[in-house]
Amino acid sequence: MTTKGFIIYCSNALTSATASRFDWSNALIDAVIISGLTFFSTLGGGSVAGLDGLSALKAASIAACAQFFIFLALKRGIVQPRETVT
Repeated sequence: MTTKGFIIYCSNALTSATASRFDWSNALIDAVIISGLTFFSTLGGGSVAGLDGLSALKAASIAACAQFFIFLALKRGIVQPRETVT
């Protein structure tokens, strides 16, 4: 505390405190967008491949659900991407 009553924080402690907060709303929005792209691309690919309506919907739903949770895991940092050694 200073003489004027202001609290001064150490910049390292302040940046680590803000970095530890995870933005769930943006991560969920991003995951829904990517899952939607996966759903419709799988649905289109299934119809091109000749799948009937129900089978294509099942395949697209499974792909979109898997993509949703994989994307959230990657955004959260649970799964660390491998670093390539050159």
